[in-house]
Amino acid sequence: MSNSPPTTLGKYQIIREIARSNDIVYEAYDPLMNRRVAIKELAMPGGSTPQQREDRINRFKREAQAAGTLNHPNIMTVYELGQEGDRFFMAMEYLDGHTLRNEIDTQGFLPVDKAVEYATQVLKGLEHAHKQGVVHRDIKPDNIQILSNGTIKITDFGIARLTFQPNLTMDGQVFGTPSYMSPEQVVGKDIDARSDLFSVGVVLYEMIGGQKPFAGDSVVTITYAIMNKEPDRLSQANYQIWQVIARALDKSPGLRYANASEMSRALEDAQMGTGPAGVVLAPPPAQPQTTVYGNQAPPQLGNPYLNPYPNQPAQMPQAPAPPPVAYPYNPYSQPGPANFPPHAPGAPPGFGNVPVFYPPPPRQPLIKPETKQFIGKLFVSLLVIGALFGLIIVGINTISKVIEKTSAQRHDFDVVKEIKSIRTDLPIDEQIRQLESLRGRLQGDVQKKEADANLAVLYERQGRAAFERRDWLRAETSYQEASRIDPDNSAYYTDLGSLYASRADQEQDPQQKTTFWQQSAQAWESATTKEPNAEKRASYGQAAAVAYYNYAVLLSQSSNPPAEEIRTALYLAQQYAPPGSDILKRVQEFQANLN
Repeated sequence: MSNSPPTTLGKYQIIREIARSNDIVYEAYDPLMNRRVAIKELAMPGGSTPQQREDRINRFKREAQAAGTLNHPNIMTVYELGQEGDRFFMAMEYLDGHTLRNEIDTQGFLPVDKAVEYATQVLKGLEHAHKQGVVHRDIKPDNIQILSNGTIKITDFGIARLTFQPNLTMDGQVFGTPSYMSPEQVVGKDIDARSDLFSVGVVLYEMIGGQKPFAGDSVVTITYAIMNKEPDRLSQANYQIWQVIARALDKSPGLRYANASEMSRALEDAQMGTGPAGVVLAPPPAQPQTTVYGNQAPPQLGNPYLNPYPNQPAQMPQAPAPPPVAYPYNPYSQPGPANFPPHAPGAPPGFGNVPVFYPPPPRQPLIKPETKQFIGKLFVSLLVIGALFGLIIVGINTISKVIEKTSAQRHDFDVVKEIKSIRTDLPIDEQIRQLESLRGRLQGDVQKKEADANLAVLYERQGRAAFERRDWLRAETSYQEASRIDPDNSAYYTDLGSLYASRADQEQDPQQKTTFWQQSAQAWESATTKEPNAEKRASYGQAAAVAYYNYAVLLSQSSNPPAEEIRTALYLAQQYAPPGSDILKRVQEFQANLN
């Protein structure tokens, strides 16, 4: 293919070459529609085999088809796919401005508000694409165009996945840019829309922090970090924004946002500072101070003989009896007067009536030395024979266990294959039913634990779907079942904490509202005990402190405030509140008012 641009391609008049990488992009003019367009021409590498050429053409057509089915303000528009001789090209919307990559490289990092605005526009475009069955698979700053009016456009659907058509990528093939790939994309697994959300989380992290969350000097170190490491907390982002980024970057797709719309709403709420974790009620006015003794002064603790039972006479402690006098023993005592204690000092000689002792003659041994030696040898022989029999029995048991274990492993292998074959497009209730049935057939503890983890994820998805429908009871039951099946996963307790906080926000009945805040606090407290990550544990503790504080406030506003319960709730809120935080100051002010 010539390096000089052609004068025309189809009906389009070529003006100049804009870029050249895997393909060639020109600025062109459409005389029929009287508009400026961008033409992307397929560049075929020299020496390509017929199979490679066919694969490149199919992927080029797939890109045009993927982008051509989409019509959204935040997605670049494709007008036409054309062919002129052996040249394949597509006509696209001409975009002015510059890429997000240029913006980051020039500015270093972006203000949080602008980064969130850009990410929200990208998510809106992805929401439309995902609803049309298109997964982009290569979201990165280079494929995000910032127009002169501030509008964001998603470009380059070259490796997009069309869920309604057969996949051009074989199992195990990996396509994408390493720094922005999800864990499932790194290992070549089948991916869905949640992989794009992971990439958006990486882009948002880079916009705010000026660096990538999973850095490295080679593809190996980058992919290792994506699979095994947690990103460093961004100091530029507040708690709510960081929570959105951390959830988008979760290693497990099941623990990320379910779709782009949910992540977009979470970003908007975080930017406004709203949400379950951000609700803080004002403290009540100071109450008159009372004591448990009414108008009487409390008892003084300095009197060691204070009588705590006024209806009974006080008793003075009795002095202990003196120990008995011990006298040394006199082995040479003889018969003497009887008015002195035995062996007392000063007793007349001869007191004690101790008879003269003559030792008995030595006894003959019960067993002769020869007999003892024979019994010892016999005992050793029996020990050796018993040890041999024991080894034989242990060996037989070991072989039986190995055979039994091998048989169980083969059985579990077949069951695991059936579990993996459960179709993900089935209703979530049907997936749960099938997995529970197959889980009961597993014999190995490791396989059962892995099945339980997957089952808990399904229950969490079921709960989130119910949460979005405002089906509170179904969501609560699903989250509780997930925490019961996988009790060491803190995510399910955070789900319950958020659920109860949301219900408390919407509840009008003060008593029921108080109960929901108490349940939310207990759920967040459980999450802190299960979470190994120190940063996440601190954020869960802050949520628990907020919930306990709100619970204490509502208790104080009741008709008969329980003082002890209020103090306990405030103590727990103070225990979990981060040092120097706003919620800690509110708790301490509330405690000062109570005291």
